[in-house]
Amino acid sequence: MANYGRYGARVYLMDGKKILVYQTIKRGTAQNAPYVVFPKTQTGVFLNISDDKGIAGAVRDALSGKLP
Repeated sequence: MANYGRYGARVYLMDGKKILVYQTIKRGTAQNAPYVVFPKTQTGVFLNISDDKGIAGAVRDALSGKLP
């Protein structure tokens, strides 16, 4: 099985001004295995809602397993 889809992202609107991005990882190898918040990044990344470039970068990093 390839590593495609191993990582995911959860995005939350916090207070109308901030967005929180978490990195998730697939628990198990089954196609319908759930995604859980990645242990190293449980604090997530907070971004301003108007920071389109930052949000896109954080989601891209989360999907590739590289969110700090």
